[in-house]
Amino acid sequence: MTIDELITLAGEQPTRVSRRSGVSRSTLKRVKDGTSEPTLSTLREVALALGLDVTVTAGPASDPFAAAAARTLIDDSVPENPEDSGIVAWLNRFERWNITDPLTLVAEAGIVQGITRRPGARFVATGPGDLAALPDLFAGQNTRWALSGAATATVIMGRVVEGPSVVWHDGGDTAFDFGTPVAEPAAAGVILVPAGATELAGHYTQGPLNFVAPVQLVIDLHSLGMYEEAEFLTSGWRS
Repeated sequence: MTIDELITLAGEQPTRVSRRSGVSRSTLKRVKDGTSEPTLSTLREVALALGLDVTVTAGPASDPFAAAAARTLIDDSVPENPEDSGIVAWLNRFERWNITDPLTLVAEAGIVQGITRRPGARFVATGPGDLAALPDLFAGQNTRWALSGAATATVIMGRVVEGPSVVWHDGGDTAFDFGTPVAEPAAAGVILVPAGATELAGHYTQGPLNFVAPVQLVIDLHSLGMYEEAEFLTSGWRS
């Protein structure tokens, strides 16, 4: 059961839950309406009042808004005054963490972005020349897309870069007929990932292929653990 489902269930018997949990009906209503953020202790009291309990687990992050916030601060292709609450929340976190250096911003955003853990990410094995099929594949779906990861680093650096390539797209959960599906990220030559925020902002076309903006590429390389390539591409940022 999700938190939203718990609050909905509590809303079906507000008087009983309020009396047993010590949480006022008005507070329950504000939580249900999304105008108030409940504390963990409040959620547990509500759950116990319903004969349930709350279990909290922690795992690696996968949040698209960290990268969007980093790009807001250092990338001209992303608006400086975002309206999305998720981006604003990360701007506030970066300020609270006292992170202003561009190199640190992209590194932190990459860690939190969690490409391989993103909902809807598909891992596929590919062969030589498969990336050349992307323009026709996405044109048929009327879908925006852009390459990142090893393929884009290869083009920019002028040498073959080993590692997975990433295809950001705005096709949602569409199951594209591309490559051979594999279960593990380590076996994938390409990761197809639905864009969640600003991943496609500022992307450009070179020949038949689309590529993500340079700052997005660096964030993605950090997310993929390709630190040497990220460091090479940001060497000019230190001057």
